[in-house]
Amino acid sequence: MCAARVDNKYCLPIIKRSRAEVEEVLKKNINRYRYAEVWLDYIEDMDTGFPASLVGQYPNRLVMIFRRQNLGAMKLSSEERLKIMSTLARKQVLVDLDITCQADDITRLQANRVGVKTLLSYHNYSQTPSDTELRSIVNRMKGWNAHVIKIATHCTTQRDALRLLSLLIDLRESGQKSIVTGMGKHGVITRIFGSVWGNEMAFAPLETSGRSAAGQLTVDKLDSIMQALG
Repeated sequence: MCAARVDNKYCLPIIKRSRAEVEEVLKKNINRYRYAEVWLDYIEDMDTGFPASLVGQYPNRLVMIFRRQNLGAMKLSSEERLKIMSTLARKQVLVDLDITCQADDITRLQANRVGVKTLLSYHNYSQTPSDTELRSIVNRMKGWNAHVIKIATHCTTQRDALRLLSLLIDLRESGQKSIVTGMGKHGVITRIFGSVWGNEMAFAPLETSGRSAAGQLTVDKLDSIMQALG
């Protein structure tokens, strides 16, 4: 295990079934990561106050996610999700909302004037849309006043990865905080160069079994690559 580092932008995916497991993973590993994302819908003993209590312990270090992997059906109801998000208003935390499966949540947040900092995301697990479509998606997110924009798509070719990196550079040069990453074997390169070229976060599980998306490099692997690149 490498020495603890907090000068990176590594983000630890945490998908656990209990609050105790989540707390244990954070306690043991947060000093090595700048961020951690907590997948709330998988926690079977979830309660409304749990996310806010975690934020109190780790301000500006957490991302709260309500969806499931591969955009599967969520178990928490829309009412439960809104109630939890209300407890996170004006707190030092990012709430990740996917514009495809959580458009209603975003609309309700705005209608109820719930002041949370949003990481608006777009996931496509089958392909990378055209450049025109990607920029349309980005503009839609900007219209919703996203604090951070995330684009994560499956790269079927090397050119898909190059297009994503080009989009990342454009967003960085415009001053927009963003995460642009490719999934699958052709997308791995975006996780490396994205970390160098301005991504707000680099998702890096402790082990391959802890991946929240295909193509994520473990923290040891990513750390060794970053050290080699200087």
